[in-house]
Amino acid sequence: MADLLTMKNASFPIPKYDEWEQEAEKSLKGKPLEKLVTTTYEQLQIKPIYIRSDIETTPEQYPGFPSYVRGTEPDGYMKKPWAVSQAISAKSPKEWNEIATYDIARGQTEIHLILDELGFSITSLEDVETMFSGISLSDYSIRLDAGACSLSVLALFIAYFHKQQLPLDSLRGTIGMDPLSALAIKGELPTSLSTLYDVMADVTRWAKEQLPLIKTIIVHGEPYHHGGANAVQELAFSFATAVEYINECLKRGLTVDEVAERMSFSFAIGADFFMEIAKLRAARAMWSNIIQAFGGSERAQKMSLHARTSYFTKTVYDPYVNMLRASAEAFAAIVGGANSLHVSPFDEAIRPADEFSRRIARNTQLILLEEAHIGKVIDPAGGSYYVETLTVQVAEEAWKLFQQIEAKGGMTKVLEEGFVQAEVEKVAKLREQNVKMRKEKIVGTNFYANLAEPPVQQRSASEQSLDEVHGNEVNVTFSGTSWMQTAVSFAQRRATAQDINAALATAGPSIAIQPIRQWRLAEPFEQLRKAAEHHSEKSGKRPTVHLINLGAIPNHKARADFITGFFEAGGFAVVKNDGYMSNEEAVKGALAAGGTHYIVCGTDESYINTVPALASELKKANPQLKLYVAGKQAPDIENTFVQAGIDGFIHIGSNCYETLVAFMKEMGVALDGQKG
Repeated sequence: MADLLTMKNASFPIPKYDEWEQEAEKSLKGKPLEKLVTTTYEQLQIKPIYIRSDIETTPEQYPGFPSYVRGTEPDGYMKKPWAVSQAISAKSPKEWNEIATYDIARGQTEIHLILDELGFSITSLEDVETMFSGISLSDYSIRLDAGACSLSVLALFIAYFHKQQLPLDSLRGTIGMDPLSALAIKGELPTSLSTLYDVMADVTRWAKEQLPLIKTIIVHGEPYHHGGANAVQELAFSFATAVEYINECLKRGLTVDEVAERMSFSFAIGADFFMEIAKLRAARAMWSNIIQAFGGSERAQKMSLHARTSYFTKTVYDPYVNMLRASAEAFAAIVGGANSLHVSPFDEAIRPADEFSRRIARNTQLILLEEAHIGKVIDPAGGSYYVETLTVQVAEEAWKLFQQIEAKGGMTKVLEEGFVQAEVEKVAKLREQNVKMRKEKIVGTNFYANLAEPPVQQRSASEQSLDEVHGNEVNVTFSGTSWMQTAVSFAQRRATAQDINAALATAGPSIAIQPIRQWRLAEPFEQLRKAAEHHSEKSGKRPTVHLINLGAIPNHKARADFITGFFEAGGFAVVKNDGYMSNEEAVKGALAAGGTHYIVCGTDESYINTVPALASELKKANPQLKLYVAGKQAPDIENTFVQAGIDGFIHIGSNCYETLVAFMKEMGVALDGQKG
């Protein structure tokens, strides 16, 4: 018994940082500890270990208290879980109704529409009636992303509520506009920015009286994220946008609280798990600080934060891996404290979602909520030395960039000057280069490509253009400043969204800028895969490389596997063998294969005596043959090999994408998918 008590009272000694440092240096075998420090795309230095002293200067924070780093509610998700807010698209209002009814019955808790991605146009009161037939908008919050201007669609909704004799104060959620986001993506706006700010202020003022539970302004970080921006840039550009909206509304007679409390933020969540958690936590702190500076109340300082898993990180090839990517991103969004979340369907980059992909996306959230019990822990990242330090670093750097934008004249000014586009493109180019070099790994695309996997079939999505809609023409004209009341009045008289938007378009000259390129990280290699597939369809075979493996399997396997993965990332067929035991056998086997491009794989030791003779014999037999060596060699050895006829060397430091492009051009593969 005494032994048991002794055991119970025993504890492990608390390790000291110096002791860890000594053990780490032993493992590094003489290399400096700085080798373990990494640099993020935000240019932040990430240490291998964080300790209590790292957060000694960070003020103690509590959930539900300013600056809301740890969340806007003291009990986190305990009383109110995040909203399962899956965006729904369809081919028609009727189909949308069927999908929404089905998904709501299976766990979706917020009705979510993105007009630019809806698949059809909401143009009339009849469309709204069809869409929400049998769906009680009083029972669910709504999130409607209207793009540059919400006036026409909001007017149709109000007309619908009047017709159904529903109380407007029962409508809750967000029906918001974000003109600068639309400008950043499209490069132009449907009417003047001044007019859109007039509408924004009037809609917000009208909603304060008529729609007390509806937010009317959305600030998106997605245009920057999906352009390749880092977390610091996303936050800085988003808050510069928000501050411009506040200032423009203040000029038009609103108070800071009236604007801030009707503003919702939306961020995409990428692959850097801890960075994305820190981004959302830093966002709440920055917003609190901004509203405080405007003299806003504590309530106005509480950020409404929607998140969506990233489109930027999703792939066309091996698309089922997207389920895993989305799961990790959703986890980060919830740990970061999002109020609502959209998980992108795994086939988002390929086709419109079907019932299966919607269900998997929706259930990803439900598993986190119901089975992983993430909502049972208030701010699970709180107190982590790493996350708390990273949150402070992200907020500080984002604040510096935000101040730089303000000093330049604000968000519209820096978009017009191209500053934002240039800053985003710098990071985008670095990301693209790292993908091409395979420093940034995309499983199933530039690493571990599976050429045998059948592709996910595409489905066509018919889109109804506004120009194709014909109803009773109503002559809509706006006079004075009562934009919202006028739009509602005309909607009740059967005006279409087209009529209202056409009237808005005449209100003043628009603005035009260079749009931010919206792309996905996997696109460079996806283009190569498609080119290889087109080549196969036309010629009967994929572009092909042959391996000349030297010696027994253990001697060549590592490099043969590396070369196989390297070329399969571009859709190449790789012809292998079990290893040649002599030069004569290697020459005979290579010539019998009848290929055009060969890579020698073996050990550095086997190369010394074998490669020069092998290259000489093969080039003598076929001068057009291309011959490469797997692995980087010393400069003098490389020079000897080149003189013998070797055309190049492929190794971990090679630019995979550029190498594959060069091979394809030599093989006559059309990189645009057309006949070369």
